[in-house]
Amino acid sequence: MAARWIEEIAGVISRIINASYTLLWRVFILSFLAIFISPLYADDGPPGNNDASLEPKKPLIWFVWDLPPEFIHRGPWKGQGYADKFLAFFIRNLPQYDHSVRVVNIPRWSREVLKPNRCSVHLWGGFFPGELVQSKPYSFTPPHVAIFHKRHQKRIGPKGTVVSLEALLKQPDLKLMIMNVDFNLEAGQSRYPLLYPYLKPYLGAENLIEQYSTENIIDLNLLAHGRADYTLGYPSTIRTQMRVNNLPDEYISYPLKEHNIYKNVYVACRNDPMGQEVIDKINGLLSDETLLEFLSYHEEWNDGDPDFRRTTIDYFITKRPLLNVVE
Repeated sequence: MAARWIEEIAGVISRIINASYTLLWRVFILSFLAIFISPLYADDGPPGNNDASLEPKKPLIWFVWDLPPEFIHRGPWKGQGYADKFLAFFIRNLPQYDHSVRVVNIPRWSREVLKPNRCSVHLWGGFFPGELVQSKPYSFTPPHVAIFHKRHQKRIGPKGTVVSLEALLKQPDLKLMIMNVDFNLEAGQSRYPLLYPYLKPYLGAENLIEQYSTENIIDLNLLAHGRADYTLGYPSTIRTQMRVNNLPDEYISYPLKEHNIYKNVYVACRNDPMGQEVIDKINGLLSDETLLEFLSYHEEWNDGDPDFRRTTIDYFITKRPLLNVVE
């Protein structure tokens, strides 16, 4: 229909042009043809040929939290955490979505994680079983360590000494300070799932201090000030707090006899068609090259821990089954 109308207009204009109009009028008519008629022909094509790039992108909200060196939200190291870099990689390689990042604490994460278009980039398995869909594992959290102020080094032992959490908890004059153990009952998770059997008998005891706050890790300054004698952290915790919080080199970590375990980490989204679509695309990005790049992000914070490197390569690259890697 548009084409027939255009032909009639063109005929009229042709007769006008053939008349004895001035050159200026002819130029005006030809300009009209170029500006007005060309778009009409463009619109006369079959449906479905519109530029797909004009379609709005689906929104995708990523949850992050304040937990250096995983995510760092302030100071000179802002955005340089290893999970900050994981997230930047995924956003860069998923341009088909309209990405936004939302900083949450645990209660807010629990309220919002099951809403549409939400994903968490660095999450243990087991949260909200059946309601979240997980990617393939792509990294892990390393074994916990016991962290003491160095004033206890003579009593506990030199660096590299393996200590028993169970034995430490039996010593009433040594106070352990940790974040609240049952931190997410709604999601069915403990903050220390593998150490929970050892901690549970001491919940409420004087030598186990639970700290309830929106923070996710104990400030090692509390050990220096005598509020407690030791805490639980990761091999990267001391290095991280020295960098991010400008702490002096006054702390020492010890491997735990009860926890030589690496716990898998996943991308997790709401278990609906959108979430499943995102996870499928994430899985397609997890090549050996990507996993080695992710390892390098960890090594920026764990001093190139040889055990972490060996375990990562054995499990993710050479695909060796390892008894000390758990879901």
